[in-house]
Amino acid sequence: MENRILALITSFIAMSLVILAYFTRKKSRYLLFQLLCIIFLIVSYFFTVQFFAMIGLFVGLLRTSTFFIYERKNLQAPILASIIFSILTIASYITVNLIILKDAKPLDLLCVFALICYAFIFRVRNLKIVRFTMLVPTILSILFNVLTNAPIFSVLTYFIELSANIISIFKYHVIKGKKADELSPKNN
Repeated sequence: MENRILALITSFIAMSLVILAYFTRKKSRYLLFQLLCIIFLIVSYFFTVQFFAMIGLFVGLLRTSTFFIYERKNLQAPILASIIFSILTIASYITVNLIILKDAKPLDLLCVFALICYAFIFRVRNLKIVRFTMLVPTILSILFNVLTNAPIFSVLTYFIELSANIISIFKYHVIKGKKADELSPKNN
């Protein structure tokens, strides 16, 4: 069932969805694009027959779905949800990397910490705060991929995500903020 071309296509779709997430004005749409991204990443890993990687993505799918449901109801998810998803992330890491693959490395902590960050960042309802705080797990993911000699496509994907996030910060919070200051009555 391995098909590298389909894996690359679905990965590209996932990357496009995560870029679109940063350019939405509503948190629920942001989470929806993140949710769709994870689905396409799961499919991508299916086509590369990397079933163990899919376990962590299923935790991410549950996490993002939960926060999406709360956001659609215009409610803040309880902190307990973030704690539970953090525990599930650690448990899936231990199960896959320590027990099954027996291939845990100290650098993996960067990746695990980045994944735990998502559990707390996605809980935040303010999209401005989300955009700024998403810099941390994205930079950690880049660092992890560079230090572990991950395929260049993985590193580039995170650089593209980081770039999209930075551009969205400038678009919605820096440039927009300057325009609002220029239009304020005290400057006229």
